[in-house]
Amino acid sequence: MKHVDYIVVGGGISGSVLSYTLMKYGAAVQLFDCPDQNLSSNVAAGLWNPIVLKRLKKVWRADEMMEELSTLYPSMEQWSKTSFYQSIPIRRVFHSPGEQNNWLGLTSNKAFAPYMEDKIDPLPESVIGQHGSAMMKQTGRLHVNTMTKAVASQLNSQGYYSEEKFDWSKVIRNNEGVEYNGLRAHGIISCQGAQMALGEGEIAQNGFAPVKGEIIRIKLDKDLGNACIHQGYFMLGEHNKECSVGATYAWDGFEHGPTAKKRLELEDHIKSVWLGTGKTIHHTAGIRPATKDRRPMVGPHDHLQHTWIFNGMGSRAVLMTPWLAKVLVEHFMYGSELLKECLPSRFKASS
Repeated sequence: MKHVDYIVVGGGISGSVLSYTLMKYGAAVQLFDCPDQNLSSNVAAGLWNPIVLKRLKKVWRADEMMEELSTLYPSMEQWSKTSFYQSIPIRRVFHSPGEQNNWLGLTSNKAFAPYMEDKIDPLPESVIGQHGSAMMKQTGRLHVNTMTKAVASQLNSQGYYSEEKFDWSKVIRNNEGVEYNGLRAHGIISCQGAQMALGEGEIAQNGFAPVKGEIIRIKLDKDLGNACIHQGYFMLGEHNKECSVGATYAWDGFEHGPTAKKRLELEDHIKSVWLGTGKTIHHTAGIRPATKDRRPMVGPHDHLQHTWIFNGMGSRAVLMTPWLAKVLVEHFMYGSELLKECLPSRFKASS
């Protein structure tokens, strides 16, 4: 019988970060994952910022999240000997003088000032707009697939990674913990993201409100560099004059994959904000595991013994996961309090 401290199921953003955080605190982990089933992480652009750009509101618990993010991802890079954490500017394009005034007013607020430049800039070449723009501070991008593969590779080299479908029906629970296929652990943590949100994760949990997002990659006539321009949708510079554009929102049609309707929506956006030409070369869709109250689920499953949920980060998993992983792991290690607003028990679990 092999002994670990925790079994983690799901190797997307949440499962990868949580596995690393557990190990950083001295716990042994066995990570189970089927990479082709990471319905959100596989297509995520990986952007992070502490401000909701459409409404210019601060993200819940943004300061704590930013502090942990800025240390954890570089630490993961060093551990995995892989680069995936990138600071990049995000430019917010204004649609009216009122938006300009609102922005400048917020920059004098000490809660917003660390994240917002206090001046209005002209628009970059080829970007269409009449009211200028301004830059976010402390923003960037996580190259998600590179990160998750690096974590899987490191764990695999140490014998703590299983690339296989986890069979929840084979979990044996007793007073001491759980057993599964020759493994014994204190507990098991579901990080199955969109699978659980769509009811495909084998253990049921109410409270999810999954959101489908679609992204296109366009070949432009001019290069954006590594900049990101937000004008309702984001335009994210890639390489070789390519640009990712997104993301859309839909609360149904999860089974259909990328759709012609949403591709046209994004292509029409580019035509309205870009003076040059562009040709779509790729189109993807993913499912965000959002919740009904827009708060993550971090805590024990309400009726399965020694079973925990770490899920529901929605479109902000890159920003939220490092700090939330720290909260959960410090609960395991030190008995510190969990976040009441994030407990899965606030939604009555299905049987």
